[in-house]
Amino acid sequence: MMNVVVMGCGRIGTQIVIDLWKEGHRVTVLDSVGESFLSLPKEFRDLENSTYVSDGILEEELIEAGIQKADVFIAVSNRDNRNALAAQKAQHIFKTPKVVCRVGDPERQEIYNNLGLATVSSTKVTSALILEATLQ
Repeated sequence: MMNVVVMGCGRIGTQIVIDLWKEGHRVTVLDSVGESFLSLPKEFRDLENSTYVSDGILEEELIEAGIQKADVFIAVSNRDNRNALAAQKAQHIFKTPKVVCRVGDPERQEIYNNLGLATVSSTKVTSALILEATLQ
């Protein structure tokens, strides 16, 4: 079982949280909009310390969410710069063993990779899947 902190509870973050939780991992999710958590199953929301209203930038809030015990930090908010900053804090300040950062703008992916971040460009992945489906 891994301890995972997910920053961002939009469609992608929600799916990641649900999938990890169903696999038996301990998941904590942060989002700056409390209503975002309503997309999560009630059973998950009822768990103690599973959700925090936070933008994921302040170190105190990351500590409260359990970043110091996290095996994985996943930044999947809809803001690239916020994702990169939070991922850098998780990686460099809290020494989280595995950090993944979502990047919407493909041009920023190389920049973030050069900062030492493991990134996934949702735009590139979606484009590649659509092209693959189109060209089959």
